[in-house]
Amino acid sequence: MKYVFLTGTNRGLGEAAAKAFTDSRIISITRSSVENTDNIYKSFTMDFSDTDAMEQFVSEIFNSVDPDENDEVYLLNVAGIVDPVKAVSNLSAEEMLANYKVNVVAPTLLIQGFVNRFKEFGGEKRIVTVTSGAARGPIEGWSVYCSSKAAVNMIHSVLDKENIHQGNNIKSAVFYPGVIDTGMQEVIRASDIEEFPNLDRFKEYKETNKLAKAEDVAAALYKVVTLEDFGSEESYDVKDYI
Repeated sequence: MKYVFLTGTNRGLGEAAAKAFTDSRIISITRSSVENTDNIYKSFTMDFSDTDAMEQFVSEIFNSVDPDENDEVYLLNVAGIVDPVKAVSNLSAEEMLANYKVNVVAPTLLIQGFVNRFKEFGGEKRIVTVTSGAARGPIEGWSVYCSSKAAVNMIHSVLDKENIHQGNNIKSAVFYPGVIDTGMQEVIRASDIEEFPNLDRFKEYKETNKLAKAEDVAAALYKVVTLEDFGSEESYDVKDYI
C-alpha cells in the first residue's frame, strides 16, 4: 500500500493528484477541508501561514498512519501561491513573509516531520516538492515567487546530502510542472501590467490553449513519483513524462 501525504488537495494540481493516485491512500493536508473519498484516507486542515501552529501539529499528521515494511510512504508538497505580484520597489515585508511561509517554511516543516517520523521506517519513502521554472531565472514582478521556489530547490539539494550522511534512505526530488490551467493562472492574469510586464504573454497562454490540464500534469507527477529509479535525479520536468 502507498500512503501519500499530499498538500493542496482542494484545488488545482493537488486536487488532480489526489485523483491520479488511485492505488494509494491519500492523507490530505489543506487550508480548507475536503471530503473523504475512496482514496482520501484521512484529511487534515492546516493554515500554512500559521507556522507556529504547524510546528505543533505536523507530527500528528505523520503519526496518523502506521505502515508496515512492505508499504511505501510519500510526501508530495504541491500547495503554493504566486502572490505578491509586484515590483521589488513596491513590496512590503508582510507580503514577502506571507509568501515565504506558504512556499518555503510550510513544505520544509512537512519535510522535517516526514523525515523524523519515517527515518527508521524500512519501507520505500519518497519526497517530491513542486517547484517552478521561475526558480531558474528572474521574472519581473515575481521576485518573491522566484526566490521562494529557488529556496525550495536548495532545501532539497541540502536534504539529499543530509539523507546520505544520516543514512535515512529517503529519496527526494523537485518536480517542474510547467504552466497549468489552474486558479494560480487566474491570479496571474488579474495582475497589474505595471507590476507584471509579462501579463499579455500569460493571457495569450489561456487564449491559445497553451496551458496544460491539471489532470495531465498530475498523471506525469504520478509517473515520476513511482519511477523505479526515483531519486537518481535531483529534479524532474513534466515535459519528459507527459
